[in-house]
Amino acid sequence: MYYYVYQITNLLNNKIYVGKHKSEKHPYENGYYGSGKQITAAIAKYGIDNFKKEVLHYCSSKDEMAAKEAEIVTEEFVKLPNTYNMHKGGPGGWDHYNGSRQHRENSRKGGQNSGRRGSNPFKNPEFQKKYSWTRSPEHMKLMTDRAKDPVVIAKRKETFKKQKHSQGENNSQFGRVWISNVLTKEVKRITINDTIPDGWVRGKKGHLITKCWVNNGVKEHYILLENEQEYKLKGFSSGRLKNSMPQNRIVV
Repeated sequence: MYYYVYQITNLLNNKIYVGKHKSEKHPYENGYYGSGKQITAAIAKYGIDNFKKEVLHYCSSKDEMAAKEAEIVTEEFVKLPNTYNMHKGGPGGWDHYNGSRQHRENSRKGGQNSGRRGSNPFKNPEFQKKYSWTRSPEHMKLMTDRAKDPVVIAKRKETFKKQKHSQGENNSQFGRVWISNVLTKEVKRITINDTIPDGWVRGKKGHLITKCWVNNGVKEHYILLENEQEYKLKGFSSGRLKNSMPQNRIVV
């Protein structure tokens, strides 16, 4: 098993990503380039051929590997503008906790204490009886009949009316979407008909989109992003028609 700390370098802009990994294959043969959101988005955008991988440290154990990564990927390192790292290094994940002897012991004690406190509801006869009743055919019929009751229907409609102020155009966020820059890690909102700037993608998580909406004032199409320019030459513009039904249901 290989335990190592590695660095990925973008050959186009010199931004770097430092991570750790364990593998049965040699680091230069396993094809692993990191799993962070920023680095995977950048590789998807620029292509794997524009990235270089190099091993910074070979280690003898997971603990040593985590310690070496923590020495490099500090909070100050993460804040640098030329890094893809989003979190400081160290043990990370759950391997250092799940499955460990201490974790098993804590789980066993927790289960015993829970049973003694009576916090497990399925050990309570009254709860068992109530649980069985809520899943019985008689209870389901009772709930169905209640839903059809005119008084209940009127009350439900009144509730919907009170909530109507926050729906559609009355919602202060209507017609707005989040966009994010996968490289600078910035996040902001734009209107749904605004053109997404170069280097930005739709959503908060920095994922790369492959399709987009275009319209010519009469028709709209959901096309591959690579064909957007072709449609614009035909008179189409980015975004959806204002009277599109899905736009009225958008959640932002």
